[in-house]
Amino acid sequence: MNVSERDPSEFQDHLDDCSDQTIRSLDIMARALRVKDAELQPTLDVIVSTAVNTLSPARHAGLIIVAHGDLVPRATTGAPPQRLDRLQQKLGAGPCVDAAQQQTVIRIEDTCSDRRWPDFCAEAADLRVRSMLCVPLRVDERCLGTLSLYAEDPSAFDDHHEQITTLLATLAALALADAQRADQLHTALRNRDVIGQAKGILMERHRITAEVAFSYLSQASQAVNLKLTAVALHLVETGELLSADQASPAQHTQPPVTPVGRAVDGRASPATR
Repeated sequence: MNVSERDPSEFQDHLDDCSDQTIRSLDIMARALRVKDAELQPTLDVIVSTAVNTLSPARHAGLIIVAHGDLVPRATTGAPPQRLDRLQQKLGAGPCVDAAQQQTVIRIEDTCSDRRWPDFCAEAADLRVRSMLCVPLRVDERCLGTLSLYAEDPSAFDDHHEQITTLLATLAALALADAQRADQLHTALRNRDVIGQAKGILMERHRITAEVAFSYLSQASQAVNLKLTAVALHLVETGELLSADQASPAQHTQPPVTPVGRAVDGRASPATR
């Protein structure tokens, strides 16, 4: 259900239940999550830093997002979330992963006694993480990831902390969705510019029209089984239009030049994760 379809009285009920402290925290969080130009990574960094600054029991925070169907760690404060996120990636399970997949809030009262994720909890306890609070990030039922808080004391998070974190997660999801849209737009504009430059090179070199130049790029893209943008970038940076022969493993020993942090198949590379 979209926000516009909900009964306004539902929001009034939630507001009536909010304490003055909750409302003040909400105001602080809304202002803190305003990132200039809605850039993606700065937005992610602001989300985790705001969580630690707003929730007093939280010693660390981490954020994983959905990228190409996978849950990918993208922002943390402190070392424990980094190590625990990598462990969850390896295991394919854990409180942060389950919170995103099941779209539910997960609270660990004590990692020394919780039996749901034994390997994860053992590692967390070794890192002096005793309790956790994991809240899914979602917009219009679309899963964007999970915001997780880490505390050094057992039972550090109560119902009030969960309420505040849920509010923060809602604001963070909206900010994240805006940043992702802006990032996609910037990527599309960069790709369009690169393709335009490549077409210009071919037009000048062969005295052809823009339409014919684009067909050259499309044919090369199909021949080497690379995205058209990667073929265009290679042409712009090297002056060379890739061919099927160059895609052969015996003759093509170096990978085509690609934008930093993005693989030629369009998936996020480790540098972006």
